[in-house]
Amino acid sequence: MQALFGRLTRVDGNPALIEAIRAEIAKAGGRITFCRFMELALYHPQHGYYTTGQNRVGKAGDFFTSVSVGPLFGRILARQFELWGVREVTEFGAHRGQLRDDILKAAPHLDYRVIEAGDPVPEKLTGCVLSNELLDAFPVHRIEGDREVYVTGDFQEELGPLSDPRLPRLPAGYRTEINLRALDWLSDVSRRLTESAYILTIDYGFERAEYFAPHHKDGHLQCYYRHTKSDNPYRHIGEQDITSHVEFTSLMELGLETVRFTDQTHYLLEIGEPIIREIVERDAGKLSSERNAIHQLTHPGLMGRAFRVLIQRKRAP
Repeated sequence: MQALFGRLTRVDGNPALIEAIRAEIAKAGGRITFCRFMELALYHPQHGYYTTGQNRVGKAGDFFTSVSVGPLFGRILARQFELWGVREVTEFGAHRGQLRDDILKAAPHLDYRVIEAGDPVPEKLTGCVLSNELLDAFPVHRIEGDREVYVTGDFQEELGPLSDPRLPRLPAGYRTEINLRALDWLSDVSRRLTESAYILTIDYGFERAEYFAPHHKDGHLQCYYRHTKSDNPYRHIGEQDITSHVEFTSLMELGLETVRFTDQTHYLLEIGEPIIREIVERDAGKLSSERNAIHQLTHPGLMGRAFRVLIQRKRAP
């Protein structure tokens, strides 16, 4: 075993969660995978970052999303469902349901279902399966070279054997995150998907060549606490978000038909063109929250280039 990151000596956060994680580490024999640590930090039933019921989004939270910018994002997605002729939408990971509310305000006729972690999933999924910033919040394995990162009871990192045969071996000195949960989730959804139904995945990430490029040799893990970004997951445990960019190429290799893969800028400007044109013409020369939302959602230097849109459906027999 090789100890890593001596700098990670200061640990703070939710004391109850920290003790619960330490108890699990002790029960496991002294260490757990980073994937399991991240799962507990975010989704522990009583003390996890996402399960305590606190509002994590917006000015009073830790980060902004396309939904927190305003209802425009939902209006444009509602138009997409209209263009597809979709009557049913199943959203995974809706959290407080703001996107659902924005979509239903623009398209009240939709049969809209929300599925959160732990909820039963219908055997058949029809219409469209929607996820917005869901996959980046799945727990990830951290790999360095041909070894996996484990977390000890004092929240130091050690390298050990790979815990899953699907995990890749990387060049020496190269570290990254592997999101097996995203592959499992999409595989399960595709099995339940009816013919002609869509999967609409919106998240930040890269195609494989960029994801594993040399300038990303330290990985993609990001932590957000009160709108401050860091790469240290052992600070503010249970009180900060922990995310990793999505590697989209693997999602496109699972046997579904890729209808479209693009960035948020091009997607929203195309699908939302009549909505955006009406706002721009109506509010020309004025201070406008909707004009500001257009800028936030589509500007390449803001959310427009960072977020990717993947549209898939089941291949015809």
